[in-house]
Amino acid sequence: MTGVDNLCCLPTRIGTAAIRREPFPHLVVPDALPPALYQELERSYPALAEVAGPGPLANNRLYKLAAADVMTSPRIAPLWREFFAYHTSAEFFRRVCALWQDELAALHPGIRDAFGKAPEAFATVLRQPGKKSNAANFAADVALDGQFGMNSPVTTPSSVRGPHLDNPAKLFAALLYFRHADDSSTGGELELYRVKPGQRPMARGSRVKPDAVEVAERVAYAPNTLVMWLNSPLAIHGVSPRSVTSVPRRYINLLGECYGAGVSFTDSAGLRPRPWQLLERYRRRRAR
Repeated sequence: MTGVDNLCCLPTRIGTAAIRREPFPHLVVPDALPPALYQELERSYPALAEVAGPGPLANNRLYKLAAADVMTSPRIAPLWREFFAYHTSAEFFRRVCALWQDELAALHPGIRDAFGKAPEAFATVLRQPGKKSNAANFAADVALDGQFGMNSPVTTPSSVRGPHLDNPAKLFAALLYFRHADDSSTGGELELYRVKPGQRPMARGSRVKPDAVEVAERVAYAPNTLVMWLNSPLAIHGVSPRSVTSVPRRYINLLGECYGAGVSFTDSAGLRPRPWQLLERYRRRRAR
Protein backbone atom coordinates (compact mmCIF):
# COMPACT_ATOMS: atom_id res chain seq x y z
CA MET A 1 0.00 0.00 0.00
CA THR A 2 1.15 3.53 -0.78
CA GLY A 3 0.71 4.63 2.85
CA VAL A 4 -2.10 6.09 4.91
CA ASP A 5 -0.88 9.69 4.78
CA ASN A 6 -0.68 9.49 0.98
CA LEU A 7 -3.94 7.65 0.29
CA CYS A 8 -6.26 8.92 3.02
CA CYS A 9 -8.75 11.61 2.04
CA LEU A 10 -8.76 12.76 5.69
CA PRO A 11 -5.25 14.25 5.97
CA THR A 12 -3.56 14.27 9.37
CA ARG A 13 -3.62 18.10 9.36
CA ILE A 14 -7.42 17.92 9.80
CA GLY A 15 -8.63 17.73 13.39
CA THR A 16 -11.86 18.24 15.28
CA ALA A 17 -11.47 22.03 15.16
CA ALA A 18 -12.21 21.87 11.42
CA ILE A 19 -15.72 20.46 11.97
CA ARG A 20 -18.47 22.97 11.21
CA ARG A 21 -21.57 22.56 13.34
CA GLU A 22 -24.15 24.56 11.37
CA PRO A 23 -26.59 23.67 9.97
CA PHE A 24 -25.43 20.17 11.06
CA PRO A 25 -21.97 18.75 11.81
CA HIS A 26 -19.93 18.53 8.63
CA LEU A 27 -16.41 18.92 7.34
CA VAL A 28 -15.12 20.63 4.19
CA VAL A 29 -11.52 19.89 3.20
CA PRO A 30 -9.99 21.67 0.17
CA ASP A 31 -6.96 19.90 -1.33
CA ALA A 32 -7.89 16.73 0.54
CA LEU A 33 -5.38 14.54 -1.33
CA PRO A 34 -1.73 15.35 -2.06
CA PRO A 35 -1.62 17.05 -5.49
CA ALA A 36 0.48 14.36 -7.16
CA LEU A 37 -1.86 11.59 -5.97
CA TYR A 38 -4.96 13.52 -6.99
CA GLN A 39 -3.55 14.14 -10.46
CA GLU A 40 -2.66 10.49 -10.95
CA LEU A 41 -6.12 9.37 -9.81
CA GLU A 42 -7.80 12.03 -11.95
CA ARG A 43 -5.95 10.84 -15.06
CA SER A 44 -7.24 7.30 -14.55
CA TYR A 45 -10.79 8.15 -13.43
CA PRO A 46 -13.05 5.73 -15.36
CA ALA A 47 -15.04 6.83 -18.36
CA LEU A 48 -18.77 7.35 -17.93
CA ALA A 49 -19.52 4.18 -19.90
CA GLU A 50 -17.49 2.12 -17.41
CA VAL A 51 -19.64 3.36 -14.54
CA ALA A 52 -23.03 3.75 -16.22
CA GLY A 53 -22.82 0.93 -18.75
CA PRO A 54 -23.53 1.11 -22.49
CA GLY A 55 -26.52 2.72 -24.10
CA PRO A 56 -28.24 6.11 -23.94
CA LEU A 57 -28.25 7.90 -20.60
CA ALA A 58 -30.99 9.86 -18.92
CA ASN A 59 -30.60 13.59 -18.32
CA ASN A 60 -28.58 14.42 -15.21
CA ARG A 61 -28.93 11.03 -13.56
CA LEU A 62 -26.68 9.42 -10.93
CA TYR A 63 -24.73 6.30 -11.90
CA LYS A 64 -22.49 4.43 -9.43
CA LEU A 65 -19.86 1.70 -9.36
CA ALA A 66 -19.36 0.20 -5.91
CA ALA A 67 -16.14 -0.91 -4.23
CA ALA A 68 -17.03 -4.62 -4.42
CA ASP A 69 -16.97 -4.28 -8.22
CA VAL A 70 -14.12 -1.78 -8.41
CA MET A 71 -11.64 -3.94 -6.52
CA THR A 72 -12.22 -6.98 -8.73
CA SER A 73 -12.22 -5.17 -12.08
CA PRO A 74 -9.07 -5.38 -14.22
CA ARG A 75 -10.38 -2.35 -16.14
CA ILE A 76 -9.93 -0.10 -13.10
CA ALA A 77 -6.41 1.27 -12.53
CA PRO A 78 -4.46 -0.49 -9.73
CA LEU A 79 -4.03 2.78 -7.82
CA TRP A 80 -7.78 3.24 -7.73
CA ARG A 81 -8.27 -0.31 -6.46
CA GLU A 82 -5.74 0.43 -3.71
CA PHE A 83 -7.52 3.69 -2.91
CA PHE A 84 -10.88 1.93 -2.57
CA ALA A 85 -9.36 -0.89 -0.50
CA TYR A 86 -8.02 1.60 2.03
CA HIS A 87 -11.21 3.67 2.23
CA THR A 88 -13.30 0.57 2.97
CA SER A 89 -10.86 -0.74 5.60
CA ALA A 90 -11.09 -0.92 9.39
CA GLU A 91 -8.09 1.42 9.48
CA PHE A 92 -9.97 4.16 7.65
CA PHE A 93 -13.04 3.65 9.83
CA ARG A 94 -10.89 4.14 12.95
CA ARG A 95 -9.71 7.44 11.47
CA VAL A 96 -13.33 8.48 10.93
CA CYS A 97 -14.24 7.55 14.51
CA ALA A 98 -11.28 9.41 15.97
CA LEU A 99 -12.23 12.57 14.09
CA TRP A 100 -15.97 12.39 14.80
CA GLN A 101 -15.96 10.88 18.31
CA ASP A 102 -17.38 13.91 20.13
CA GLU A 103 -20.00 14.66 17.47
CA LEU A 104 -21.13 11.03 17.40
CA ALA A 105 -21.68 11.08 21.14
CA ALA A 106 -23.63 14.34 20.92
CA LEU A 107 -25.82 13.40 17.94
CA HIS A 108 -26.39 9.76 18.89
CA PRO A 109 -25.90 9.39 22.66
CA GLY A 110 -27.47 5.92 22.59
CA ILE A 111 -25.05 4.45 20.07
CA ARG A 112 -22.91 2.58 22.60
CA ASP A 113 -25.95 0.96 24.21
CA ALA A 114 -27.51 0.10 20.84
CA PHE A 115 -24.39 -1.74 19.65
CA GLY A 116 -22.99 -2.88 23.00
CA LYS A 117 -19.67 -1.21 22.22
CA ALA A 118 -18.13 2.13 21.29
CA PRO A 119 -18.02 3.02 17.56
CA GLU A 120 -14.23 2.76 17.48
CA ALA A 121 -14.62 -0.92 18.41
CA PHE A 122 -17.08 -1.67 15.59
CA ALA A 123 -16.24 -4.63 13.38
CA THR A 124 -16.22 -3.69 9.69
CA VAL A 125 -17.07 -5.48 6.47
CA LEU A 126 -17.03 -4.48 2.80
CA ARG A 127 -20.61 -3.70 1.81
CA GLN A 128 -22.04 -6.13 -0.71
CA PRO A 129 -24.80 -5.49 -3.27
CA GLY A 130 -28.33 -5.56 -1.92
CA LYS A 131 -27.89 -3.53 1.26
CA LYS A 132 -30.32 -4.91 3.88
CA SER A 133 -31.40 -7.78 1.62
CA ASN A 134 -27.89 -9.27 1.59
CA ALA A 135 -27.04 -11.30 4.70
CA ALA A 136 -23.33 -10.60 4.17
CA ASN A 137 -23.93 -6.99 5.20
CA PHE A 138 -25.06 -8.16 8.65
CA ALA A 139 -21.71 -9.85 9.33
CA ALA A 140 -20.25 -6.81 11.11
CA ASP A 141 -21.34 -3.68 12.94
CA VAL A 142 -20.73 -1.41 9.98
CA ALA A 143 -20.60 -2.14 6.24
CA LEU A 144 -18.21 0.18 4.42
CA ASP A 145 -18.42 1.15 0.78
CA GLY A 146 -16.81 3.47 -1.73
CA GLN A 147 -18.33 4.30 -5.09
CA PHE A 148 -17.42 6.02 -8.29
CA GLY A 149 -20.28 8.48 -8.65
CA MET A 150 -21.08 10.15 -11.95
CA ASN A 151 -23.99 12.40 -12.88
CA SER A 152 -24.70 12.09 -16.58
CA PRO A 153 -24.52 15.07 -18.98
CA VAL A 154 -27.21 17.71 -18.59
CA THR A 155 -29.50 18.39 -21.54
CA THR A 156 -32.10 20.26 -19.46
CA PRO A 157 -30.95 22.39 -16.49
CA SER A 158 -31.91 20.47 -13.38
CA SER A 159 -30.88 19.16 -9.97
CA VAL A 160 -29.79 15.54 -9.80
CA ARG A 161 -31.38 15.35 -6.35
CA GLY A 162 -33.26 17.83 -4.19
CA PRO A 163 -33.38 18.12 -0.39
CA HIS A 164 -33.29 14.71 1.28
CA LEU A 165 -31.99 12.61 4.14
CA ASP A 166 -29.74 9.62 3.53
CA ASN A 167 -30.58 5.97 4.18
CA PRO A 168 -31.54 5.62 7.89
CA ALA A 169 -28.89 2.89 8.25
CA LYS A 170 -26.10 5.23 7.15
CA LEU A 171 -23.73 6.34 9.90
CA PHE A 172 -21.49 8.66 7.88
CA ALA A 173 -21.00 9.84 4.32
CA ALA A 174 -18.31 11.69 2.40
CA LEU A 175 -17.94 13.05 -1.13
CA LEU A 176 -14.59 13.68 -2.79
CA TYR A 177 -14.98 15.74 -5.94
CA PHE A 178 -13.10 15.00 -9.17
CA ARG A 179 -14.33 17.88 -11.33
CA HIS A 180 -13.02 17.58 -14.90
CA ALA A 181 -10.78 20.36 -16.19
CA ASP A 182 -13.10 20.83 -19.19
CA ASP A 183 -16.18 21.33 -17.03
CA SER A 184 -17.36 24.93 -17.44
CA SER A 185 -20.89 24.29 -16.17
CA THR A 186 -22.48 26.20 -13.34
CA GLY A 187 -24.24 24.69 -10.33
CA GLY A 188 -23.71 21.20 -8.98
CA GLU A 189 -22.82 22.46 -5.50
CA LEU A 190 -23.74 20.43 -2.45
CA GLU A 191 -26.43 22.33 -0.59
CA LEU A 192 -26.80 21.97 3.17
CA TYR A 193 -30.20 22.93 4.55
CA ARG A 194 -31.79 24.04 7.78
CA VAL A 195 -35.47 23.60 8.57
CA LYS A 196 -37.51 26.77 8.54
CA PRO A 197 -39.17 27.67 11.86
CA GLY A 198 -42.46 25.88 12.38
CA GLN A 199 -42.02 23.56 9.40
CA ARG A 200 -42.23 19.76 9.24
CA PRO A 201 -39.72 18.81 6.54
CA MET A 202 -40.40 15.17 5.65
CA ALA A 203 -42.45 14.48 2.54
CA ARG A 204 -42.13 10.81 1.61
CA GLY A 205 -39.38 8.33 2.42
CA SER A 206 -36.10 10.25 2.47
CA ARG A 207 -37.44 13.22 0.50
CA VAL A 208 -37.83 16.58 2.18
CA LYS A 209 -40.31 19.29 1.24
CA PRO A 210 -38.29 22.01 -0.54
CA ASP A 211 -40.53 24.74 0.90
CA ALA A 212 -39.82 23.55 4.45
CA VAL A 213 -36.07 24.16 4.29
CA GLU A 214 -33.63 26.89 3.33
CA VAL A 215 -30.05 26.73 2.10
CA ALA A 216 -27.61 27.34 4.93
CA GLU A 217 -24.37 26.58 3.06
CA ARG A 218 -23.22 25.66 -0.44
CA VAL A 219 -20.10 23.58 -0.89
CA ALA A 220 -18.51 24.28 -4.26
CA TYR A 221 -18.14 21.43 -6.72
CA ALA A 222 -14.39 21.93 -6.87
CA PRO A 223 -11.63 19.42 -7.69
CA ASN A 224 -9.98 17.60 -4.76
CA THR A 225 -12.56 18.94 -2.29
CA LEU A 226 -13.93 16.62 0.39
CA VAL A 227 -17.20 17.15 2.23
CA MET A 228 -18.11 14.76 5.04
CA TRP A 229 -20.95 14.52 7.55
CA LEU A 230 -22.62 12.29 10.11
CA ASN A 231 -26.11 11.11 9.30
CA SER A 232 -28.83 12.45 11.59
CA PRO A 233 -32.32 13.98 11.41
CA LEU A 234 -30.58 17.32 10.84
CA ALA A 235 -28.40 16.24 7.89
CA ILE A 236 -30.66 17.46 5.07
CA HIS A 237 -28.74 18.03 1.85
CA GLY A 238 -29.14 18.15 -1.91
CA VAL A 239 -27.47 19.33 -5.12
CA SER A 240 -28.03 22.71 -6.76
CA PRO A 241 -29.31 22.76 -10.36
CA ARG A 242 -26.61 22.29 -12.99
CA SER A 243 -26.49 24.05 -16.35
CA VAL A 244 -26.46 22.28 -19.71
CA THR A 245 -23.16 20.46 -20.22
CA SER A 246 -21.74 17.41 -21.95
CA VAL A 247 -19.29 16.81 -19.08
CA PRO A 248 -20.36 14.42 -16.29
CA ARG A 249 -20.19 15.46 -12.64
CA ARG A 250 -17.64 13.16 -10.97
CA TYR A 251 -16.96 12.24 -7.36
CA ILE A 252 -16.13 9.44 -4.96
CA ASN A 253 -18.84 8.51 -2.46
CA LEU A 254 -17.65 7.00 0.84
CA LEU A 255 -20.04 5.64 3.44
CA GLY A 256 -20.65 3.33 6.36
CA GLU A 257 -24.03 1.68 7.00
CA CYS A 258 -25.18 -0.31 10.02
CA TYR A 259 -27.75 -3.04 9.47
CA GLY A 260 -27.42 -5.62 12.24
CA ALA A 261 -28.20 -3.40 15.23
CA GLY A 262 -31.47 -2.32 13.65
CA VAL A 263 -31.20 1.40 14.32
CA SER A 264 -32.20 4.48 12.37
CA PHE A 265 -29.77 7.39 12.46
CA THR A 266 -32.39 9.76 11.00
CA ASP A 267 -35.17 9.07 13.51
CA SER A 268 -35.91 12.22 15.48
CA ALA A 269 -36.80 10.01 18.46
CA GLY A 270 -33.23 8.73 18.64
CA LEU A 271 -31.67 5.36 17.91
CA ARG A 272 -34.39 2.76 17.85
CA PRO A 273 -35.04 -0.34 15.72
CA ARG A 274 -36.95 0.03 12.47
CA PRO A 275 -39.90 -2.34 11.84
CA TRP A 276 -38.09 -4.45 9.22
CA GLN A 277 -35.17 -4.90 11.63
CA LEU A 278 -37.47 -6.11 14.39
CA LEU A 279 -38.91 -8.66 11.97
CA GLU A 280 -35.41 -9.75 10.95
CA ARG A 281 -34.42 -10.24 14.59
CA TYR A 282 -37.54 -12.35 15.14
CA ARG A 283 -36.79 -14.52 12.11
CA ARG A 284 -33.21 -15.08 13.24
CA ARG A 285 -34.32 -16.13 16.71
CA ARG A 286 -36.81 -18.58 15.18
CA ALA A 287 -34.05 -20.04 12.99
CA ARG A 288 -31.76 -20.86 15.92
